[in-house]
Amino acid sequence: LIYIPVLNNGFLKTWDDNRYILENEHIKDLTFGSAAGFFSMYYDGHYHPLTLLSLAIDYKIGELNPTVYHTTNLLLHLINTMLVFLFVHLLFSRKKFFVALVTALLFGLSTMHVESVAWASERKNLLYALFFFASLISYVLFLQQEKRKYFIIALFFFLLSILSKVMAISLCVSLLAIDYFFDRKLYSRKVILEKVPFFLLAIVFAVVAIYAQKSSWGEDLSQNYYTFFERILFAANAFVLYILKLIVPFKLSGFYPYPGEVSVAFIFKSIIFLIVSLVVAGAVVYFYKRSKTITFGILFFIINIFLLLKLFEVPAGDYIMADRYSYIASVGLFLLISAGLNYLSSKKAIHKKIALTVLIVYSIFISLQTFNRASVWKNDITFYTDIISKFPGAKVAYTNRGAVRKNEGKLNGALSDFTKAIQLGKDDYKAYSNRGAVYSDLGNFEKAVIDYKKAVSLKPGKPQVLASYGYALLQTGDIRGAVGSFNQSLQLQPVNPEVYTNRGTAKYNTGDLQGAIKDYDMAVQQNPRYLNAYYNRGLAKLNLSDYHGAITDFTGALKINPNHAEAYSNMGIAWSRLDEKDKAFDSYNKAIQINPNYFEAYLNRGIDKYYTADYKGALEDLNKTIQLNRQVGPAYYFRAMIILQSDKQAACNDFINAKNLGFSLAEKQIKIYCK
Repeated sequence: LIYIPVLNNGFLKTWDDNRYILENEHIKDLTFGSAAGFFSMYYDGHYHPLTLLSLAIDYKIGELNPTVYHTTNLLLHLINTMLVFLFVHLLFSRKKFFVALVTALLFGLSTMHVESVAWASERKNLLYALFFFASLISYVLFLQQEKRKYFIIALFFFLLSILSKVMAISLCVSLLAIDYFFDRKLYSRKVILEKVPFFLLAIVFAVVAIYAQKSSWGEDLSQNYYTFFERILFAANAFVLYILKLIVPFKLSGFYPYPGEVSVAFIFKSIIFLIVSLVVAGAVVYFYKRSKTITFGILFFIINIFLLLKLFEVPAGDYIMADRYSYIASVGLFLLISAGLNYLSSKKAIHKKIALTVLIVYSIFISLQTFNRASVWKNDITFYTDIISKFPGAKVAYTNRGAVRKNEGKLNGALSDFTKAIQLGKDDYKAYSNRGAVYSDLGNFEKAVIDYKKAVSLKPGKPQVLASYGYALLQTGDIRGAVGSFNQSLQLQPVNPEVYTNRGTAKYNTGDLQGAIKDYDMAVQQNPRYLNAYYNRGLAKLNLSDYHGAITDFTGALKINPNHAEAYSNMGIAWSRLDEKDKAFDSYNKAIQINPNYFEAYLNRGIDKYYTADYKGALEDLNKTIQLNRQVGPAYYFRAMIILQSDKQAACNDFINAKNLGFSLAEKQIKIYCK
């Protein structure tokens, strides 16, 4: 029940759900061939074919219905909770039911696990944990029953786990902790040989994982450059905070940024945490021969959290810790708590009551925290707003929330977020580029140019930024600058029909119609269904008096979008120039039918009616044109020509309006009729 809010959550469209689900074409056509393909590909810097297969199955069931993905995640977490119970129950040879039950209870309720359950893309964490726990259970059965089939099953589940997420490699060392718990001789030939296949698999897939990350992020996986001493301090912070947050879920966040600066205060706190970490590690030595339960619990936690402390920038990322990293390791901590409560309740009756009371109160507290935390992951806005409330200096939260607000049309909110992101990181080209995009949407192209110029200076080699910069320059009338920016963009990314089309428009505006047509040709060649290229090429051909070519292009645009009123109206002009008036009127009529407020279609039809002597029909269309837009000079001119004989004064007024609006033919009529 505490995870019910998860089922009402949507996708996080700017936090991996876009890459793993919404825009992941690999999962949208599940066949035997595509499923096999998952095993021969890296995806998003990872090798996790079973995770992709799992997501593909969900897509097959419900396509992009988020409830399907969240339901699967929740079911996996419930299964994992049951497996934790079974693992601990078997670990104690079915003698400590209370310890197993409470460990599973705390695992299932843990607020730190909300990230893994509520985030659709974190399927890999739940899936690898399922096979991880299944492998541990099989290994325990192998030790207890000495049947080789359980060893093979344990190895098989380990393979499945590692095919879901490479962090499963920590299982190899976890098996040694289990060996210790069962009093096995860790250095015996038998124990060592048993681990060989596990460690061989771990090494192979660790290498695969490194190549997978480099395939996406390059040779240098570091995203933050810190000294090893600083990384030790960060690791100590994360280690202690994982323990504290698992016990009392305070200031949980979907993103934990590195500190802005390694201050003296931070170093002092970190040294204290480092001492605490060493004490926890030292407890293993102290309790090694005194308490197997305590030693195993600590070992299990350390083993499964160590690789996630980011001492060596593994896994890669610009965050210091993540709630999801505690998912498997938490079993060790919860085992210690459960064993402690069991020890307390085994004493006097009053102690048992105290232990049960503490457990009940704590479970209710954690349940409420988990219930509330699940709603934080409802959508991008709630997610980033929560991060900002915890870490006001988290630049990425402002940047991504701004992107979401922009897509939702909340431009002022987006502008505020991008401005804040720039204040937090003045060297972030993305923040400037994003704010430039908002200014463009607001029609403030002058400010957009300033932001894009800054973004380009910070990151000169980004083709999309150069393309956007060119578009903003084009809108401000700097055609030469626009063409230069488009040229740079196309040098970096030659396949971009949108940029070719925009460069064609820039050339069109300078009168270089042939050059414009060449760019439009390239855009159509790269994307045969790129509507703007057909339409704009049709306009260029119309101006070159290539009326048949214009009609062909307008027809091509209409095949892509049958409701393109502008294409119908301009095709009408082309038919008119060919003296095909019936076809011209038919085109105008269709344009008006699509958009009854499209004044240019009324204007063009009115002018053609004037030249075919349908003065009544022309007057109606010209009046409608002026009603829709009072800034159209030709409409006043042709209306004046129609009413000149019946109302000379009104006609002169229209001629004057036409002249003032830049329609030069009106000047001659004014000299003749309006002295």
